[in-house]
Amino acid sequence: MQKKLSLVAALLSGVALPAQSQNPPAAQPAAERSAPQVLHSPAYVRRISAGATLSVLCLRVVPDGYMNTVTTSPAVDTLYTTVGLLHRVGYGVTAQAAIKERFAANASLFVRRAGYQMQSDIYQGTDNPNTTADERKHTVRNEDTRTKLFDFPVVVRYYGKDRHEAGPRWFIQAGGVLRRVSRIKTAIDTTVGSEQTQCCDLTPARPAQRTVRGFVGGFGVQLIDPVGIRVVPEVRYTRWAGRTFDSFATRTQRNQLEAMISLTF
Repeated sequence: MQKKLSLVAALLSGVALPAQSQNPPAAQPAAERSAPQVLHSPAYVRRISAGATLSVLCLRVVPDGYMNTVTTSPAVDTLYTTVGLLHRVGYGVTAQAAIKERFAANASLFVRRAGYQMQSDIYQGTDNPNTTADERKHTVRNEDTRTKLFDFPVVVRYYGKDRHEAGPRWFIQAGGVLRRVSRIKTAIDTTVGSEQTQCCDLTPARPAQRTVRGFVGGFGVQLIDPVGIRVVPEVRYTRWAGRTFDSFATRTQRNQLEAMISLTF
């Protein structure tokens, strides 16, 4: 009987030893526990973005004009007729920096072509009403001027959504603009009476102001395509404080309305 009890005790001790050898897992320090992941929403209006812009003017830079001047001493009767050349499309680059969730600063540089043709009919002297012929000296002067305009607008934009909020968003904008005229090319031919036409005087036309300031305002929408390109159609109105050209019938437009579209990255 004693042998049986010894055998049972040995078996029980053999089972207990493996169980005691398995230590319970130690508790992990709080620092080593996996912290919850913080998800950052993407910026739908980027901190810095840049791209290219196409601009289409709704009004001519130089509108058609007509002017008649008459002096009696000396006797000169002059008729000026200006036809503005149609160059509506401009192009340039644009860049934007986000200031706050709904505010951003935008700067652009646009290149535009402009030009005009002005004909001057100049009558000098006095016509004798008792004859059928016109005794006055008649001079016809044709001017053809082409130039380039560089516009540099800087505006502040207010968006209708926070920059981290998904979806398209509208914006309004306002700011200032500078215009610089450059590369003026002029050709003038002159005809006196029935004489042969004299060509050409290539002296560049003198602008009234080489640099003109203005105020710009507008509105637009930012859209995002599937690959992440920002498509920005907008409308802008500019009021110029002065005129680039202001001579007789040639007067540049002070009101500027344009439609634009930008692709930014």
